[in-house]
Amino acid sequence: MKTIAIIGSGVVGSATGKGFIARGAEVVFYDVRDEAIANLRGQGLEARHMDDLDVNGSDTFFFVVSTPTQRGKINLKYLRSAVRTFGKKLRYREGYCMVVIRSTVPPKTTEDILIPLLEKASKKRAGKDFGVAMNPEYLRERSAEYDFRNPWVVTVGSLDQRSRQRMEDIFSDYTCKIHYVSVREAEMQKYVHNLYNAVKIAFFNEIRVVADRVDIMPERVFDITTQSAEGFWNQEYGLKNKGPFEGTCLPKDTQAFFDWASKELRIHMDVLEGAINANKKYGKIWYKTHEIRKEKSLPSAKAFSVLQVAPFAEHAPALSKVAQRHAFQKNRKAQD
Repeated sequence: MKTIAIIGSGVVGSATGKGFIARGAEVVFYDVRDEAIANLRGQGLEARHMDDLDVNGSDTFFFVVSTPTQRGKINLKYLRSAVRTFGKKLRYREGYCMVVIRSTVPPKTTEDILIPLLEKASKKRAGKDFGVAMNPEYLRERSAEYDFRNPWVVTVGSLDQRSRQRMEDIFSDYTCKIHYVSVREAEMQKYVHNLYNAVKIAFFNEIRVVADRVDIMPERVFDITTQSAEGFWNQEYGLKNKGPFEGTCLPKDTQAFFDWASKELRIHMDVLEGAINANKKYGKIWYKTHEIRKEKSLPSAKAFSVLQVAPFAEHAPALSKVAQRHAFQKNRKAQD
């Protein structure tokens, strides 16, 4: 039987633990809040204070501790404290165990902050005495328990092969798609997941303001857009490294709509402006890095105009002036 400890028993932690119980695991909940512990015990669940953590009582320890944003930046105080407390207990652990970070943290946090804290407090080594994994959660607050029991996808970032094997065992009875990546990639993916959702909501809210101003029902427009815009029905749209959006439509229409809304409606579209500026900025970075790569891989001067412009076929209508000039100069030198 899988023996699991949930450290941090809030909405996500309790949903995670209950989900594992439903799949036959033996779960103990830990927290530092007396009310949270009493609430879980009232539901017939085993819950204890963090000070009473039994380090030999479970084989896998899930950290589901809050990492709030305060004064504009992430606060890792609570997670650090939980990890440090656990590390001191881990010193007396008999045998190997798994430490799984489920809290949302920026890339490199687990490797650069949490693992060193664990190793210092426990006098043990990650990868040797205990495994480490990052398992981001995608639970919605209003349906957290249902979402954990019915996942559409699971992501696991493992420190090493042994850690991955342990995580494969934990999720062995799951039928959804499971992605196994590095710890750092799993940390990053959780933020990309949330940031994309946030930007999408902000964008359509901004469009809604414009639509209301000109007496248009935005729901009708949005419904059609989900069918017409490739960004909705093609999952890979925008994910490939093909540079900034260019061509005859996107640069023209984003700028025109922004200008029209600003001057005619007196509406400043912050999200759209951000997209326009970010696209210009990334364009400079992208072409600069790709021109360096082209220089290194150039097969011959005579072939430059064909071979080096070909990769940009999709963006051909709007190649940057720098790229065009560079190709022209190389081609002319080859002909001299």
